[in-house]
Amino acid sequence: MNTLIELDNIYLKSFNKIFEKLQESYINIENNYHFDLNKTEVTEAIIQRLKVYYLTQGKIKDFLNKRYLAAASDYFVETILFFLKLYLKELGNNLEVHSERQIRKNKNSIRPDISIWNGDEVVAIIECKTQLGWNRDNWEQQYLDRHIKLQTEFPNAKSLLLVMTGVNWGGFGNHIDLRQNYFCLLKNTWPVDFTTSDQIMTPIEDMFKLLK
Repeated sequence: MNTLIELDNIYLKSFNKIFEKLQESYINIENNYHFDLNKTEVTEAIIQRLKVYYLTQGKIKDFLNKRYLAAASDYFVETILFFLKLYLKELGNNLEVHSERQIRKNKNSIRPDISIWNGDEVVAIIECKTQLGWNRDNWEQQYLDRHIKLQTEFPNAKSLLLVMTGVNWGGFGNHIDLRQNYFCLLKNTWPVDFTTSDQIMTPIEDMFKLLK
């Protein structure tokens, strides 16, 4: 008779497969894809990943009778990191992308979701949020506070805010800094309902152009 661990091994092996396939996808894109920032292919690829993530988590939630879905915030950051790393590599410069790295080695230093570095200099930081419903009245002040801290250390660095969807908080509307500092991938659509590029609000390609 098989042990419990042996019976569960098929599930355990799937975790190794996730990394293997991630790495395989990275190599395939690196060798066979050219980034065209006049299209929305990168944005659509990001949304498709998020769509599959949410659909899968929804099935797990229902199967295990969970009340809430697993948080997608970390997966969102990982997905942006994946494509941004590939894009910077194609540019052929010395820029490196990091996540949760303090911009200075001191206690009160900010630790952005994503930071882009040229040696020891920060070129840009990106804060990634799935949506801003929980902080609909204070998100901009929070952004400005972080921007001030960044520019105190690196006056030429860009500070960017990337939100997955405008659902549940109203979105950025026609904010003057839209497509300059603020980006929202989907208008009033949740990733699982994504079907066409018309639902895209600000493609991530616009952000990549600022980093070029």
